[in-house]
Amino acid sequence: MLLALDSTDPPAEHDGMYPRGALLAANASVPILWLSLFDTDGLVTWPGIHGSAFTTVVEPRSECIGRSRARLGQWSRWWPEVFRDMSAPWLSYLSAVERAYLAVWAEELTWMVDGGDEAWAAELRVYLSCLDDPGSAGFHEVLAQSSLYPDGSRLEPTDTVGLVTAGYTWASQAPWERAGPGS
Repeated sequence: MLLALDSTDPPAEHDGMYPRGALLAANASVPILWLSLFDTDGLVTWPGIHGSAFTTVVEPRSECIGRSRARLGQWSRWWPEVFRDMSAPWLSYLSAVERAYLAVWAEELTWMVDGGDEAWAAELRVYLSCLDDPGSAGFHEVLAQSSLYPDGSRLEPTDTVGLVTAGYTWASQAPWERAGPGS
């Protein structure tokens, strides 16, 4: 889940399963646009709702937006048909958020990785470390975990591009769910 917070502290309110007030959700991965927000300086350990502590990222919203804008500009040069159309709605959505920090609630992801949180933390560090080098093998690993696969100058999703790259909302369709190929 992508969260908006007033501090770097873990969210205290939850329904026994998930934190309240999540901006977006995703299934079994961290969408590429979420990763575009963060770097390794934001790695922290938070207590889990279901027990064990887990590694996640939390950073100031303004820094996240600037970082994402720069990365999307670079990625749009590599894959314009994927990132060009959804960059503006994504950045507008984040700019409207009124909280000081953004974070990813990654508790369930740690359960999906062999080796638990230690292995998850290592994977997340690798993902965040290679986002500024779209030609690298590490960046291609990030795309794969987001269910996107390079095919020459195109990215092929295994699902709807908007859902895979940016996540989804419960209450209404997110603005980027209408952007991108096949929309």
